[in-house]
Amino acid sequence: MNPQSLRFIRVLLVLGTLALLGGCLDGGDGAAADSTAADTTATAGDSQKKEPRKEKAIRVNVGAVVRDNLVLPVFADGAIRTPRSLEVKTKVGGQLTEVLVRDGDKVRRGQVLARIDPREYEIALEESRYRHLQALSQMAAEADTFSDNHAALADFTQRRQELEKLLKRGVLSRDEYQNQLLELEMESLDKGAFREAVFQQRTGLAEARMAEERARLNLEYTEIRAPFAGIVQGLTVVAGEIVSINQSVCTLFDNEELEAVVNVLEADLGNLETGRPVLLTMPATDQTLETTVDVISPTLDKATRTCEVIIRFKNTDGRYRPGMFVRARIAGWVHPDKLMIPKDALLVRDNRPLVFKRVEDRAQWLYVDIGLQNDDWVEIKAVYSGGSLEPGDEVVVSDHLTLSHEAKIKVRKTIAPDDRWGFAGLGGEDAQQ
Repeated sequence: MNPQSLRFIRVLLVLGTLALLGGCLDGGDGAAADSTAADTTATAGDSQKKEPRKEKAIRVNVGAVVRDNLVLPVFADGAIRTPRSLEVKTKVGGQLTEVLVRDGDKVRRGQVLARIDPREYEIALEESRYRHLQALSQMAAEADTFSDNHAALADFTQRRQELEKLLKRGVLSRDEYQNQLLELEMESLDKGAFREAVFQQRTGLAEARMAEERARLNLEYTEIRAPFAGIVQGLTVVAGEIVSINQSVCTLFDNEELEAVVNVLEADLGNLETGRPVLLTMPATDQTLETTVDVISPTLDKATRTCEVIIRFKNTDGRYRPGMFVRARIAGWVHPDKLMIPKDALLVRDNRPLVFKRVEDRAQWLYVDIGLQNDDWVEIKAVYSGGSLEPGDEVVVSDHLTLSHEAKIKVRKTIAPDDRWGFAGLGGEDAQQ
């Protein structure tokens, strides 16, 4: 055979082989197609038997809608001080024999803080007693000739009172009063009104009495006592030291009752009154006291345009100290009978305020018109979208940023209303629009 015939035969063999392979493949694909159709039919049947997927509830916290007073506070900063602090000083001089306290000691009223050597003052008291007895003996010897005319003394007392009334009414000038009083005294003396007093003066009895009383006081002053209960600070003396009159011994602080002095801006004074409730916070102890305004200064600081407000409180456990920084929230404006929601319930979408009200297990989307608000509450003036809000209703206060209308919800926790001003019993005459 020639080469061309061989090439032709080979081509025919290849084509025949391909034809046989194609028939085999067509049979296999048909079987696969039949199998696929059967599987599809089975899957459709199974899907018809399955239940639809359940809607998942979103867990949220809710809070109550209330109708109550809405308090707008005034904020002011300041510091604690003690209204009673005193520098204790000596009233007599001498050598200190004892110093009985140290800095930081808490003392009671009348407790002895230090003692001065009393011997010199004891001698002075004895001398004054002897002079007193001497004057008494001289008076006893002449007593029969010196007795008061009681009628003249009573007449003098009445007429002097009449002169004093004329002086107070402006009928008599000061000079005229003095002249007439001198004439009255001389007239009454002639009538025997002051015989006993003159006799005591002539015998030295009056002077001896005063000298003895002064010596007794000086002896008492050798014991330096606390004028009130408090804490000792700044002790400046030691035992054995010679002290002079009016020398400082220590400073005494009464920390049982303290006061906070805060500075309120001029713009916040318009509605402020004494007796208003105050929440007073001490950052150093992380505590807040419930108290009231006691004093509002009648003047303003020209530089800062602020007014001093004094808030007094008891320091029962001694935790607060003069100089501590304080923050005050004062009930500046009290607006009664307001429908309010917790501030955490308020959302803003498309520049419109809204809340989600709980209706059984659904969240109802309500657009609202808001009014006054503070850190805890927002006033609701009107409700749109066909719903309503009434005292006792519950609104969603958490996990509501992506919540939708009629979404299914489940309550995780009900948040109780936080009435910070409940202690004050605001309302009635105290509430002001």
